[in-house]
Amino acid sequence: MTKKQRKLEDLEKKSQERREWQTKKLEEVAHINLGQSPKGEYYNEEGDGPHFIQGSKNFGDKYPELERFCSEPKREADEGDVLISVRAPVGPVNIAPEKLCIGRGVTALRLNEGSNEYLFYFLKYFEDKWSQFADGTTFNSITKSDLQNLELPYPPKDERNKIAFILRKLDEKIENNNQINEILEELVQTLFKSRFVDYEPYEQFKDVEIGEIPENFEILKIGDVCSTRGGGTPSTENDEYWNGDNLWLTPKEVTSLDSKIVFDTERKVSDEGLNNSSTAIMPVKSVLLTSRATVGEVVVNREPMGTNQGFICIQPNGRIEPYYLACLVENKRPEIENRASGSTYDEISQTSFNGIQVAVPPKEDIEEFENKVEDIYEDIYTRELENRRLEELRDTLLPKLMSGEIRVDDIKLDELKLNNEV
Repeated sequence: MTKKQRKLEDLEKKSQERREWQTKKLEEVAHINLGQSPKGEYYNEEGDGPHFIQGSKNFGDKYPELERFCSEPKREADEGDVLISVRAPVGPVNIAPEKLCIGRGVTALRLNEGSNEYLFYFLKYFEDKWSQFADGTTFNSITKSDLQNLELPYPPKDERNKIAFILRKLDEKIENNNQINEILEELVQTLFKSRFVDYEPYEQFKDVEIGEIPENFEILKIGDVCSTRGGGTPSTENDEYWNGDNLWLTPKEVTSLDSKIVFDTERKVSDEGLNNSSTAIMPVKSVLLTSRATVGEVVVNREPMGTNQGFICIQPNGRIEPYYLACLVENKRPEIENRASGSTYDEISQTSFNGIQVAVPPKEDIEEFENKVEDIYEDIYTRELENRRLEELRDTLLPKLMSGEIRVDDIKLDELKLNNEV
């Protein structure tokens, strides 16, 4: 048999296997448990009864963030059930980490056979298709009938488990990277606080306007050690200003980041958009502070980027270093928030921000700190880049695995650097 004949035979075999996949209605393969909200008098925060979840507001990436309890639940989800949001926004899914009381905004789903994770990943794949499912209309809610009649590919149990395994391992690797980065960022803050807030290495002190500080520190204003500017938004009515090559950051993106490092943005602006707005491209390792609505979030950019007007964009002027500056600004968040004001939403002006007094250590102390934490932030950045690759891989594999276009046996686990124990 020639190489070409073997390839054709393999393709025909895979095609036959895909044809053997059945398509099932959800009601045929899963238990559907619609949530029902208890009376408000039964909600509590004292731990009386199971945790309560009303809707997707408390959804996380995979598991919900639970706060309230319910002493008299009407409907409950079991641990491991898939939770789907059935009221706007419809479609987001999570997995129940424990037995939960579920309100009317959530429905719990449980496969009759096999791992629920296959169902979880299928519904993630289907999440943005609910409008198509409704003949192009926008869904404000999902009914039990909608769920019952939802069709899904239903390969044999072993294949379903393998698909869920691959996708779960990718998610676990991403989450592991996030946890390591969180620990590393806490380490940076601990190093900064011990040295420049608690002054642990220093022995001689002096009294100044803002309190007792080490003898060799200076009292300066933030505006003395850095330069600031605002951002801007090109006209959204001119298409030529958008979809260019220039990164453009918004506060909403910052609040959803997993670390203090930002290297990409949801929207890009064109050179023409830059030239016709007040936004400007900030160089790498600028400190970007959200200045309105959510005031006080701090990130450092690893790619040149502009911002909208919801930022104060900060560059150190040589007296201090970028990561030291980011830690300093973050440490001053309570004062930044106190200085924010406005009739429509809170906002801190550049003038007010630049007037904040800070105790600045000798340049050599700052450089010593910067050298230590720069390596830490390089590790964080490396993991963020790896997570981007893993997310893109997962999002590429998801529809292909669900359709049978790619089979799990076609995937080389060693190349994905995943443990291959199913």
